[in-house]
Amino acid sequence: MEKAKLAGYGLVGGGVLVCVGGATHPHGPMDSIEGHVIGMLEDPTWVPTHSIAFLGTAIIAAALIGLSRGRVEPARIRPFLVVAGVGAVLAAVEYIPHIAAKSELDELKAGDPAPITRTHEVLAAYSGPVFGFGSALLALMVAITATRRRPLWGLIAAPGIVGGVAAGLAVPLLLVTQDVQMTLLFPGVAGVAVFYILLGVGVARGTVLTAAREVVTPEQSSAATDPAAPVPA
Repeated sequence: MEKAKLAGYGLVGGGVLVCVGGATHPHGPMDSIEGHVIGMLEDPTWVPTHSIAFLGTAIIAAALIGLSRGRVEPARIRPFLVVAGVGAVLAAVEYIPHIAAKSELDELKAGDPAPITRTHEVLAAYSGPVFGFGSALLALMVAITATRRRPLWGLIAAPGIVGGVAAGLAVPLLLVTQDVQMTLLFPGVAGVAVFYILLGVGVARGTVLTAAREVVTPEQSSAATDPAAPVPA
């Protein structure tokens, strides 16, 4: 149970950091994709805001994987924890070239090759859908399988489902349509972060995804404390 609580606290802390990073994320002009990227890279907050979000995503990844490796109830939710955890790992890895793209600002302005930026885009095309859709599915399963306060967990899952789908669609739609308006889907990750904060509170309090406790009868309790009690065959 202590490991579950630690994972719960990790989800809360990671979600808060992702929210902070997203709230301070720079904005770029909406005239073109290249102009939008260049405008954000010119903002001095690019590195610190993404570093905060990177740390939060990495903590969420560790918490989800740690939770999936322990005893969770119901057991059928474990694969969804794994998928969401893998997505968070990919998203955290993607933040490395994402942050480093700042070093290619001059190349982007000149229209020269920018391999770090392109690497970030390729990784995002995979990590975005896995993390977004994986988180949305996890939120849906938490709502469906909740044995206590199911209506409440349905409400808690809503931002994770909506935000996860939006975040999962953002990069694929941006690459396919080349429409800078698709960047408006990226803030969906805030909904995912809010879901993980609330999920973390539930896990830490033992109200969701907790291992089933063994029911001990009074007779079993007496036998456990009485050294003269016969040992069952």
